[in-house]
Amino acid sequence: MYPILLNIGPVTIYSYGLMIALAFAAGILIAIKAAKREGVSTEAVLDITLAVIISAIVGARIFYIIEFWRDFSVDPLSMFMVWHGGLVFYGGLLFAIVAVIIASRIKNILLWKTLDIAAPAAALGYAIGRIGCFLNGCCYGVICDLPWAVKFPELLGRRHPTQIYASICGLLIFAVLMYLGKRKMFNGQVFLAGVFLYSIYRFNIEFIRVNMKYAGLSGSQWVSILMFVFSIVTYIILYKNSKKI
Repeated sequence: MYPILLNIGPVTIYSYGLMIALAFAAGILIAIKAAKREGVSTEAVLDITLAVIISAIVGARIFYIIEFWRDFSVDPLSMFMVWHGGLVFYGGLLFAIVAVIIASRIKNILLWKTLDIAAPAAALGYAIGRIGCFLNGCCYGVICDLPWAVKFPELLGRRHPTQIYASICGLLIFAVLMYLGKRKMFNGQVFLAGVFLYSIYRFNIEFIRVNMKYAGLSGSQWVSILMFVFSIVTYIILYKNSKKI
């Protein structure tokens, strides 16, 4: 693993922080491209993106701290060391959606259209960010004997490189959403398709990832179930409403 990529004098470049930065940069470029197709100005996208980035990082970190509170109770200051790794995607997603709702109202842009713009950008950013997890050595899987199993420092046995699986799934979801974005039938379709695909991927990958269980399932799996149901129900409602117009 390479948690630290470079040391340039007093400056330390962490692999996790760098990949997160690249993830947001790539996401912004994709969002701008999608916005042009939707007739939304670049300025509006950049303003909304700034709010989303800040909210996503704060939300993802808060959820991570809640999940691993025992670790932080020993060293409270480490809560703010985001560059060392430790973000929960669902926390970031929840806070980001709230930011989009507020920002879209301020900018007077249809909410579902804004979410459609953000969805493929989030998928690509997620794929890049998970590479940062791999380099950092966090979010690893359970022990296995597969040919591509990875030995993580300070851990017993070779394990599933779940970060790489996640990155590949993120890229696949991104490709599907980009394709769908050019052919969508109603506002919200791209976003809901992204939520649907992500919930399926995340529910299944949790079975081979090290995590805490609650009534037999991880916290992310329970959230995945809720997101899966939400995506299907909302998709049906929006689809039916689009046919009435």
